[in-house]
Amino acid sequence: MSKQLLTAVLVMLAMLSTPLIADEAPVRPAPEYGSSLGLGKAPARPPPALSALVPQVDIGGRPVRGDPAAPVTLVEFSDYECPYCQTFAAESWPRLKADYVDTGRLRYVVHDFPLPGHPRARAGAIAAACAGEQGKYWEMHDALFAAAGQLREQDLEAHAEQLGLDAKLFAACRAEPRHQARLDADVDAARRAGARGTPSFLVGASTGSVVRGRLLQGVSDHAALEKVLVSYLDAAEPQARQE
Repeated sequence: MSKQLLTAVLVMLAMLSTPLIADEAPVRPAPEYGSSLGLGKAPARPPPALSALVPQVDIGGRPVRGDPAAPVTLVEFSDYECPYCQTFAAESWPRLKADYVDTGRLRYVVHDFPLPGHPRARAGAIAAACAGEQGKYWEMHDALFAAAGQLREQDLEAHAEQLGLDAKLFAACRAEPRHQARLDADVDAARRAGARGTPSFLVGASTGSVVRGRLLQGVSDHAALEKVLVSYLDAAEPQARQE
């Protein structure tokens, strides 16, 4: 091998063994949060307050069925187009009303929870609210469920006429944007309480306008719902008698 060729080979070997960036720093793990400020490790995030973990919803200002002073409250997250809500209204509700509401042991509240897949559910909820402004909330509520999802414009107007509502006031009320804003707030509150579908039920002791207790998702079994109600009544009624 000639001297020139040997020199060229040595130069190439030297180039291959040299880093492309001679001053590149080695990769090190990122420091823990706050260590560069002399603070040590990041403080542990405090656990959420217990009240945030318990399903709850504010029922202030809503129509109440039954004795307002009843020891236990049942809140139904409901949708007027939901077939399961219609089944509850037709089958379970009459028994609950006779055994618990009419006897003064339970108060019942509807919390509107119109689902995205039910385009007329919001119109039904607004119709009930506007009927309520003329003193006929529960009458409209019952009529809408008895109609089994028939919530077209002409259906709502027919219900209003049958209930003796002022047609002009009813139409003007339904057109007001405040109802859409209220329904948006209702949906948010239902989701914060943990409701994911309809019907869902929140059962709790009657302590002011905020009901806290146990959330039951999509209960179709009357016996299962009644069992939870009885457990709350057994706990609440002795305390009410002592007071």
